[in-house]
Amino acid sequence: MSSDWQKLADLWYRKREVYPAQWADDPDRLHLCVVAGAPYGGPVATVRDEHVFQPVKGSLRTELQTWTSAGKLIQSAPWTHTGLLAMGWSAQETLVCVFESGLVRTFTVMCEPLHVFTVDERISSEGGAVAAALWPNGIALLTRKFNIFVNTSLTRSEDACQRFADFKVPSAPLSLCVLPPPSEESADVQVIVGTSEGPVLMVDRLLGHDIGLSDGPFMAFSLSSSGRLLACLSTKGVFKVLSAGDNLRVLDVANIVETIKKPKQMVWCGDDCIALYLIAQTPSSSLQHILFVGGPQNDWIPYQYDTPLHLVSECDGCRVLGTNKIEFVQRVPPSVEQIFSIGSFDPPAMLCYALERFESGDVCAQESLRPIKAELPEAVATCIDAALCEQPPQACDLLRAASFGRHFLSETLEPDRHREACTNLRICTELRKSPVEIPITSAQLDKLGIAGMSLRLAQRHFHLLAIRICEWTGHSQEKVLYHWACEKIRHSTAYTDEQLCQIILSKFQRCPGIGYAEVARVAAEMVRTVLATSLLNHEPRSHAQVQVLVQLSQEGDEKNREIMLRIALDKAARSWDPDLIHLALSAASGGSLCKRGADIQTVARLVKERPYELQVIGDVVTSILSKAEQFDRARMLCDQLDRKRAAAYCALQRIYRQPNYEERMKLLRFSKDLFAIHDPTAPDAEKTSMQFASQACAEEIDLLRAQVSLEDQAANKHWKGNTRFAGLSLTSTLVRLIEIGEVLEADNLRSQMKVPDKRYWRIKIRGLSNAANFEELNLFATHRTSPIGYELFIETFLKHGRNDFALALVPQVKGGEQQAQYYLRMGMAEEAQRARSQGQERSGAGRLLNILGVGR
Repeated sequence: MSSDWQKLADLWYRKREVYPAQWADDPDRLHLCVVAGAPYGGPVATVRDEHVFQPVKGSLRTELQTWTSAGKLIQSAPWTHTGLLAMGWSAQETLVCVFESGLVRTFTVMCEPLHVFTVDERISSEGGAVAAALWPNGIALLTRKFNIFVNTSLTRSEDACQRFADFKVPSAPLSLCVLPPPSEESADVQVIVGTSEGPVLMVDRLLGHDIGLSDGPFMAFSLSSSGRLLACLSTKGVFKVLSAGDNLRVLDVANIVETIKKPKQMVWCGDDCIALYLIAQTPSSSLQHILFVGGPQNDWIPYQYDTPLHLVSECDGCRVLGTNKIEFVQRVPPSVEQIFSIGSFDPPAMLCYALERFESGDVCAQESLRPIKAELPEAVATCIDAALCEQPPQACDLLRAASFGRHFLSETLEPDRHREACTNLRICTELRKSPVEIPITSAQLDKLGIAGMSLRLAQRHFHLLAIRICEWTGHSQEKVLYHWACEKIRHSTAYTDEQLCQIILSKFQRCPGIGYAEVARVAAEMVRTVLATSLLNHEPRSHAQVQVLVQLSQEGDEKNREIMLRIALDKAARSWDPDLIHLALSAASGGSLCKRGADIQTVARLVKERPYELQVIGDVVTSILSKAEQFDRARMLCDQLDRKRAAAYCALQRIYRQPNYEERMKLLRFSKDLFAIHDPTAPDAEKTSMQFASQACAEEIDLLRAQVSLEDQAANKHWKGNTRFAGLSLTSTLVRLIEIGEVLEADNLRSQMKVPDKRYWRIKIRGLSNAANFEELNLFATHRTSPIGYELFIETFLKHGRNDFALALVPQVKGGEQQAQYYLRMGMAEEAQRARSQGQERSGAGRLLNILGVGR
């Protein structure tokens, strides 16, 4: 097995055939087409290269084609686009095509269009793009004016696009390379530019500077899959490896004399070495395709081919797509090297040898384990690691060796590692088989994850296999089922909406809590309204329901719009979520409710159809309009909803914004009439409230009429002071009349409005106090018997420092303790003590009864 290994410095490398290529019928395919291979054993995309002369073969129609890693056609689609600049695969395994105009088109693995957007309109004004560099989550473009535009999204531009700092170069750069941000949410992207003059620049949003790399100019860059290492190749044949996370520090330097021409491809083979693909012309004028693998310590392994190649970098090696076969180049893992290297006596090799002896019937097989008794646990673990790096049948032999060794351990090892290894190997083995043909390794599967692998299978319409893998490994099936449902809706035209809904529900039952809104959204896009509505009835999230229903209301005719809006309002009302209610109302009214052009009629009609269920909607709309001081619209809405009480309140609120007396009077009469109309079936409490409000409006009308009359008298008789009465309350009107000395008019208004005596006495005290008319206030207190006591008089006098008037009224206060408090506030301690003693004497009989216990 180790006979095909090759030494590179102090490491071993191997190249293994993965598949015979099924596209061998066209030996020039990789030469005549732009090729893009996806990592993790993913698909390969090809499209005709406009810059290569094409011999006529069969159909003249250009197609975009996707292939499995074994070269079997997955899908094709007509290709009518020109100016393709670069093509690659995203992290979600969608095909990204970048054009010279700055346009970006993305496709699924089934060649279906996904997104179309322009990175920046300024690219066209600068003559278009001349170079592009892709990374799994974005694009960098170099224009003809040597400006860099970076887009950190593969679905949109706008806020994701940014123009980088200007860098002054006299001629076009030789190469570009992107250093991606540390996370998908970050926009901290850096671009490495290899100039024709020699310096290597690092450019970001703010500035571009020379990194000080000698031996330039550099014509090719390549970033490792881990993002830690950057490979650089110069036109002088100098190869350098830099640390991408350590200020681009040089880690290794090598010289390749043959490399004067720019290589066809330069990719990383794992994180260990570089794979360099060159095309050289032989003395016989034929083309020789050479693959160099190496770099460390200037050591290289050459592989020669007669046909074109395409390289795909993987996290643990390099996939070589050839015309006749598909190969995989990788560093021999240390665990495999310990077991299969020639003449190895390491414990894992001895364990495998003991298993061979046992299976051949040698009864002394355990003797091979005695020398490694102490290292047996490590040997078992090494056999498991080696099995993950191999394919059947070698992987099965190594797992059997690990199981054999576990029987001789004094302490039982945890079975999880062994079980996980078996799980991963079984998944990888099934994925390698036809028709899937994904040659993923265990290391790649660990990095991608079961969720990522299952989603890739779903995108290639292997939904059943993806579901089985999720079930077997205990992962969520939600994304797979969602993708299946969306594809079912898009392509199942033979089913009715009801049939398709039942099919989807039967599958979704196995995944509790799965969302239906996203699937309903796809149904809405396919103009299957009944299906979308039926699916939304099973959506547990109210916000998702309302959002999709609002989207549905924007499609179709007016009848469909009202149906969707009614359901959306109902769902929003049931959720009691103010954000959802506002969203549904905005959709129903055609925008903000406070805008003059908002369609309140539609909202009223929808609420009126289901007044009980949508009562909260009507309340919210009325509140919004009232806060915006649009009382007329709020009143009209309440009228249409037969809410006379709310309509009257809206009219009342408008009264206080009306400076005109006549308008106020008119609105008051209108409110009075509305309050007088009440529903016979209404509760008694509501009827009483409406009667009270109607009576209050009538009294307010009388008060406003009296206030207007007072203002007319003030103007005719030239009253002094503030004579504005309209809009004041009854109490404030009386107080103002007393303040300006029109006590007689105050008494008349009091009689007219039937103000009670106690209330009027308090009002008069307040008015005289505000006017500082203490002589009149003293006469008012001493010449008439007060129905409210004398405490308020005394407090008013004391507040304004008129102790002389207050002292005469203290004996009128009931209660010796209260009299004492007043005397103390005036500084009369003896009188206070005398009042307290007199109060105690008056309560003596009561004290005696308490002592004797009478009345207990």
